[in-house]
Amino acid sequence: MSEFVDATLLRFSQDPFVAGLLNGLGLTAIFNATFDATDIALQSVALGPISARSYKVPAFETVRSIGTDERTMPDAQRVQKERVVPRSGRLEWVDVAFDVVLNTKVQTLVGPLQSVNSQTLEQKLGGVTSIADLRTKLLALYAPSIVDALFAETSISTFDDFERQRHLFIELIGAAPPPFDPNDPAAARDFTVSVAVKITDGFDVSGALQAAKLCRSILEHEVIRGPLAGVERTVPYALVTIFADAAVTDTSLPGLTAAQAKTEVGALFAGERMFAQFIT
Repeated sequence: MSEFVDATLLRFSQDPFVAGLLNGLGLTAIFNATFDATDIALQSVALGPISARSYKVPAFETVRSIGTDERTMPDAQRVQKERVVPRSGRLEWVDVAFDVVLNTKVQTLVGPLQSVNSQTLEQKLGGVTSIADLRTKLLALYAPSIVDALFAETSISTFDDFERQRHLFIELIGAAPPPFDPNDPAAARDFTVSVAVKITDGFDVSGALQAAKLCRSILEHEVIRGPLAGVERTVPYALVTIFADAAVTDTSLPGLTAAQAKTEVGALFAGERMFAQFIT
């Protein structure tokens, strides 16, 4: 281990250093990299409690195999088998692991259900006289790809096919979502993000990215997260790779100054829903 790696490990015991690192990454960026908001819109985010840190955490890969065993004599048999062998695959190390709570204010984008209306599709369309008439009236409601899918799903190719089936048109009507009120207790939501940190020695961008992606690949298959209301978790960990600021110079990458190289590396990791941070 280099002096930079060892010194950075020790700095993670200091809450102000960890808080500064997270704020430097951007709390909104951390939220957006970890979650896809489906029914809510993020309005503000603040740093909440930070858990105790764990250091040099091993991440063992589970080996999984799926296959079929067959026997033809004396009687034919086929058995599908799935084998799971924990802690038998590749080993990667998480230099620092901890949880952080993001205190957010969110706007609800989905209003309460007001009513449900049900009628026949013929009534909704105002009557149908031919297969061409059916397609034309459906196109007034849906995109062509959806109309094609409806015809394929219901196996309708002729007008007789349509008449032989009973089709219901069900309309769910919801109220408009309430306006955002930052003082409404319902607007406050806490989201826990698990952070995994890799500390790299030197400035090997390719090697650091490879190690980060291998680490996340192992972690995301070993951790099961429960569902969260309003969001979908896209990655199990916010994975951060730390480089020494002094390791990057104006000659580290051809044609790029040190500042430009850091920006490009940050964008490269961000495109993979990960973070790269340069510290002194």
